[in-house]
Amino acid sequence: MSVKKERYLEILETLRHGLTERDEVMNLTFLSAMAGESIFLLGPPGVAKSLIARKLKYAFKDAKSFEYLMHRFSTPDEVFGPISISKLKNEDKLERSIEHYLPGTNVAFLDEIWKAGPSIQNTLLTILNEKIFRNGEQQINVDLFGIVAASNELPEENQGLEALWDRFLIRYHISSIENRENFEGMILNTENMYSDNVPDTHKISKVEYGKLQNQRDSVKIETEILDLIHHIRIKINECNKELKENEKQIYISDRRWKKIIKVLRTSAFLNFRKKVDLMDCFLIPHMIWDSPEQFELVNRIVKDCIHHQGYTIGVKITNIDSEISIIKNEIETETKVVKLTDNIIPKLHDGKYYRIPSFGRYEYMLKKTFDSIPIKGSNFIALYDSSKGNSMDYFVMKVNDRTVYISERNWQLECEKKAEKPKITRKPHELLIKEWDKRLKLIKDEIDKEITKIDNYVKIDLKNLTENIFVNPSKADIVLNKIEDIKIRLNQSKVKCDEIKDYYHSIEADISNSEED
Repeated sequence: MSVKKERYLEILETLRHGLTERDEVMNLTFLSAMAGESIFLLGPPGVAKSLIARKLKYAFKDAKSFEYLMHRFSTPDEVFGPISISKLKNEDKLERSIEHYLPGTNVAFLDEIWKAGPSIQNTLLTILNEKIFRNGEQQINVDLFGIVAASNELPEENQGLEALWDRFLIRYHISSIENRENFEGMILNTENMYSDNVPDTHKISKVEYGKLQNQRDSVKIETEILDLIHHIRIKINECNKELKENEKQIYISDRRWKKIIKVLRTSAFLNFRKKVDLMDCFLIPHMIWDSPEQFELVNRIVKDCIHHQGYTIGVKITNIDSEISIIKNEIETETKVVKLTDNIIPKLHDGKYYRIPSFGRYEYMLKKTFDSIPIKGSNFIALYDSSKGNSMDYFVMKVNDRTVYISERNWQLECEKKAEKPKITRKPHELLIKEWDKRLKLIKDEIDKEITKIDNYVKIDLKNLTENIFVNPSKADIVLNKIEDIKIRLNQSKVKCDEIKDYYHSIEADISNSEED
């Protein structure tokens, strides 16, 4: 871990000190400020919302802070500063004295945010989105690192609060302390929780903060991350279609997705990486829910998509499987083997469609599309309705020749019986046996090389997965599952090689007693 990264980690550890069961929300609050974004804290009174906001300012050197409790009689003067009498009198200009008020500070805490009146809300929209405050004829670039807003309720629907709600990128629901030992430790603690314990040498200066904002955009977003986001969007759209009429849909604006990328880049940058990785993407659920009830759903969607996307590596699985198939076909030809079927095959409709019974409206799939997907392979493919005229793209994984995985469950294709064929075997020539032995050994050697390649990739390229300062290291297992799946497939191919070899070596003589085909 680099010295600078350790410094950020030490800042976080100091900010979290004294906070009980609040590590994650403190991490996210710090991250939102470093990204130049805002965070909304939802929770009842007395769960440390204001304490978290006050601790945040200690991360920054000479930071000015502003706190305000909104109420229905709040005026713009109380939030953005009073009208400057001297400016009005001497220069005939209507400007505010913003020092010590929100536009003149670096960290702001706005409690009961939804009680603000329209005049305050409209000005906040510009500050939150553009970091601009219009003061009379002037347009001021505010030095706000971030705004922490809080409330014990969500904004009411149809009250014109949708735009303001959308501006709060990171959202976190804080509940009361659950663990008894933690609760007792909190109530017996006599420390001053509001003291500044961050060493001056660790604090982030305005100059350093400004450089971070400029350098962060150099962090790369590679195809695997864009694919993941695309998968998440598709899954959310699928979930929205299945919601009941009275259930709230999950809505993520294009602006939010753009800002989500900004936060992911910030996370990677503060972890001293040159590209966003899948561990950073575990932050996404905190930026895409609209109600606490939705969080578990979006969290599961993101985890499932990360698990499916996983990390892949340029392994020659297809080539290896192809070589094994070639040898297997040669053996079957030379030994005159007609493989016994299990008598069940997918039923063909109209000469080119397979059917997925009970799946719903779109239950037909092109045979050539399904056949082109390897076992355990996956892709986005079109499913058709009964008229074969309309279609919808779904993410499909081919579990086996009769089973597909769609929308988080397995579906069986409609099947029909097929007549058995007799088995006829003949001992192959010794020269052929030696040739097959040699080729199978070469394949197994290639598999061993690929497994070593994967192990080295995990050890070297993915060694920092568990060191993300914003994400629980235990989540690295989800990321690595895809690589483990590849290793399992490679080892299965080795077993298949041994089975093939055992088979043709076990044929002692011509045991054919039937010439039926």
